[in-house]
Amino acid sequence: MNIENFKPLKDITFEDVFKKQLELEFLYEPQSKEIFDNFDIDCISDQEEFKKYCWRVTEELCEALEALDNNEEQHVFEELMDGFNFLIELIGMYGFTFNDLDFSNKELDTSLKMNVLDIIKKIGLTANCLKNRQWRQSQYLVDLYVFEKRFKEVFNVYINLLRKKMTDQELIDCWLLKYQVNLFRINTKY
Repeated sequence: MNIENFKPLKDITFEDVFKKQLELEFLYEPQSKEIFDNFDIDCISDQEEFKKYCWRVTEELCEALEALDNNEEQHVFEELMDGFNFLIELIGMYGFTFNDLDFSNKELDTSLKMNVLDIIKKIGLTANCLKNRQWRQSQYLVDLYVFEKRFKEVFNVYINLLRKKMTDQELIDCWLLKYQVNLFRINTKY
């Protein structure tokens, strides 16, 4: 079962995409609901959970790069959409909503590969703001100004990378196809 087996739904907005992706996350991983509901950016275990989701995004971006190297353009964008899904979950974990994000159009001048590498770097620098470690005697509060600025920039560059190949409506339609595949997989225990 893949995206070719489904048709886009109608009248869906980016705000709906964010809500539906979190619903899907909680179907896949019911235990994550408690983490998301009680997330504390200054808590060691929550910082580690945040970093795990950063890795999920990064892994999908690396898969997109591999597909790009193999000239598999359709697969590149499937992997980018998978990473986008994990980014939405990461945003929800932190407690940002659709309204907290920067959807402004920014021209990205470099190649797809360089844009993906830039996102990976930005994710790494965002996660690097989380300095608490289990082996440290003292713990550190997160500099929220720097952290949130970096985190919002990850989203903005990511959305504009996707916009290089599709309109916002095409992006939503593509997301909906993948959403339906994932929902089918959950419901059938695929």
